Amino acid sequence: MRHQDHSPHSNRISVSGHVVFLLVALVFLAGLYLYFQTAESVLLGSAGLILAHLAIAGGILYLLRGFLVQTIRNMHNPPAAQPHSHDDLQTDGLTISWAWAYDLLVKTLLFGGEQKMRSAIVDLAHLRPGERVLDVGCGTGSLAIAASLKSDPSVAVYGTDAAPEMIEKAREKAAKAGAHVDFRPGLVEAIDFPTGNFDVVMNSFMVHHLPGDLKQKAFGEILRVLKPGGRLLIVDFEPPKSAARRSLLSLLLGPRMLDIDNSQVPPLLQSAGFSAIETGRAGHDLATFISARKAA
Repeated sequence: MRHQDHSPHSNRISVSGHVVFLLVALVFLAGLYLYFQTAESVLLGSAGLILAHLAIAGGILYLLRGFLVQTIRNMHNPPAAQPHSHDDLQTDGLTISWAWAYDLLVKTLLFGGEQKMRSAIVDLAHLRPGERVLDVGCGTGSLAIAASLKSDPSVAVYGTDAAPEMIEKAREKAAKAGAHVDFRPGLVEAIDFPTGNFDVVMNSFMVHHLPGDLKQKAFGEILRVLKPGGRLLIVDFEPPKSAARRSLLSLLLGPRMLDIDNSQVPPLLQSAGFSAIETGRAGHDLATFISARKAA
């Protein structure tokens, strides 16, 4: 079994910065007490530090809010009227080419729970030694990399995406993590692999980018490349129920994300020829899984 290091350098820097700030604040408050010899001075100093911290953070957020909101919306909602095209790849589905910011967006939306969710998805896939796995619409490769690191070394993992920018980022991440994944550009509606080639096909946060007619075509292609008895695992965004979280996500991602209805997927899978369809949560309250099988 191979395991991934879950202690990013950026997290250490963030923690170190807060520790330094805390030490400076303690020294400042101690100086106030020694000078004034009253507890009131310490309380007033503490209130001043908190207000200053909030003012600085609020000022930065205010200045960056417009830029960040527009960046996130552009990243997740490219113009729907224009099909993506790059070299020989053309699709009517929506694609995300902002690879540099996509991982940050996912981590933010999942409130630090991405690694736990990816691990839960791999567990749901029930990968066995010697199996061949395809992550179609793999994005920056997070799920495929998790599958490679968590499964037996004999499991062969592949990843395809219609955006070459995503494939490039996925390759960089796999090399850094020491994961053995074959990433290549490709379309979900025209999967460039032979019939009956995979034991498992999976994807995460991809299906909602496909228009209804493209979903049906994609599911037919996935059925084709699966071996008899092969498994499909879909994980997609599940809109929250609370009004506060819905308002926040609508602000960041646009109201269209709140219209995602995963209950429409199982009938499409059944129509494509899948059976044994199951649904449930996928390691996070903002993620739903749908699993299915190709007849043996």
